[in-house]
Amino acid sequence: MSETMLAVLGFPDLDELLPMARLFLVSSLLAGCCVGSMSLFRGGFFSGRGAQGNVVMPRDKMDWNLGRVRQGTLAVVGCLFLANAAWANDYSDGMQFYQDKDYEKAFSSFQKAADKGNAAAQSALAALYYNGEGVEEDEAAAALWYSRAAEHGRTDAQFALGEMFEAGEGVKRDYKKAAFWYKKAADKGHLMAATKLGILYMEGRGVKQDDAKAAALLSHAAKRGIALAQSNLGVLYASGRGVESSPKRALEWYKKAAVQGNSEAQFSLGNMYEDGSGVEKNLAVAAAWYQKSAEQGNAEAQNNLGRLYMEGGEFEGREDEAFMWFSRAADQGYAEAQTNLGVLYSYGLGVDKDLSKAFYWYQQAAEKGQAEGAFFLAEAYYKGEGVHRDDKQAVFWYQKAAKLGVPESQDRLGLMLTNGVGVKQDYKQAYSWFRKAARQGYAESQNNLGVLYARGLGVEKDYKQAVAWYRKAVMQNLPQAQFNLGTMYLQGHGVKQDVKQARHWFTKAAAQGLPEAQRSLDRMPKNGQTINTDLST
Repeated sequence: MSETMLAVLGFPDLDELLPMARLFLVSSLLAGCCVGSMSLFRGGFFSGRGAQGNVVMPRDKMDWNLGRVRQGTLAVVGCLFLANAAWANDYSDGMQFYQDKDYEKAFSSFQKAADKGNAAAQSALAALYYNGEGVEEDEAAAALWYSRAAEHGRTDAQFALGEMFEAGEGVKRDYKKAAFWYKKAADKGHLMAATKLGILYMEGRGVKQDDAKAAALLSHAAKRGIALAQSNLGVLYASGRGVESSPKRALEWYKKAAVQGNSEAQFSLGNMYEDGSGVEKNLAVAAAWYQKSAEQGNAEAQNNLGRLYMEGGEFEGREDEAFMWFSRAADQGYAEAQTNLGVLYSYGLGVDKDLSKAFYWYQQAAEKGQAEGAFFLAEAYYKGEGVHRDDKQAVFWYQKAAKLGVPESQDRLGLMLTNGVGVKQDYKQAYSWFRKAARQGYAESQNNLGVLYARGLGVEKDYKQAVAWYRKAVMQNLPQAQFNLGTMYLQGHGVKQDVKQARHWFTKAAAQGLPEAQRSLDRMPKNGQTINTDLST
């Protein structure tokens, strides 16, 4: 009996995936993304889901207003007291000049009062240095004057100095000192200082991580209307950190912050309405909250909004808007959006098809370590789409994405190793990568793993193992696996020989357009004829 050649799944053309293009743009982030655990062909893949339940909001996405005292605020910061002090007139004049927007004279007056030890003037002078009003912007000078005012007990200066230490503006970044000054101000009732200190406790920066202390500080400020505290308190309730887990309470706090314009809370609300977490699922409401956040420049919200628009359904016909939002997020360097934008260019969705631009955006995302971007970049190199074909580069990027857990890439890498394309042929390595993808439920790799067992490539020949893996892939209706399983029944390998079962599986595979299956059906024995077990060759 000659060895039957079993069907190994090859590389599908990207054009064959066009009907699935909308489904690429579904989530998984982030809080972190569960990127790579979903199959491209099953409609999963892209992430953009943000820190909703189990991750502290990223520091650079938290509306932290690191500007200390900004323009137009000095009039309410200082208060004239001890009117008979030597510096009283200078400080009073400075406040008047500032209100009149005569910043140079304000600076001169504040300088005089500050030099005489007026803490309010020192804080005001620091703000002018920070904002570059009436003097050249100088963060180091701002930090110096805030420090002097803070040491004199000025609450606003203590808070500002905490922010400067946290951001590393004008001073070396030092979270412990940031926490120290936030606590000084918080103990005097400064609500934003309490909020920032609470966030440090959430993240364990400058202080030992303590969710209970974070919850207490944030709750105090949140109940008094501080949007940033409300938003982060929502994070704690969503994840059950420092408080009992409660999606409904999380939703309540997110809403309070969102109506005040907090971008991150708006984004989190979008997540909750999209997932139906703590509230009835409502994609239209999710999109509305994403848009509010997106309009404030939140790249994650921009990406999620674009993704919803690409999913069709009630958002049918909004590909142009999806392109716009992906573009905005991509321009901010948001890797998931860069990958998604590449997909739109690849298929001409919401924009004219342009494989060179698709390649560019895949490359941008891949170089940031975005797993799916690396996969699509590898595909572009392998297909020669938007770039000259380069099998070695394809292998390089398939490997990057494979190591990040993308099952499609693990499968492609296995095929490259099996066939010795762009890399030295290595069946054992191929087996290892197919197995990783197969364990994630990726049907093509389950089938290919069965092929290796059936042929004894990279692993000891084992027909029963081959049949077991074919069956897993058959459950996902993969035609190659249906054909291979039919072949095993025809030959009696790993199963009892059964022509009826062989015909059954050949028929199913042929119905999905697999040529090998149809040819085998055409050659199946008629009644009374001898069985030819080489029908599938």
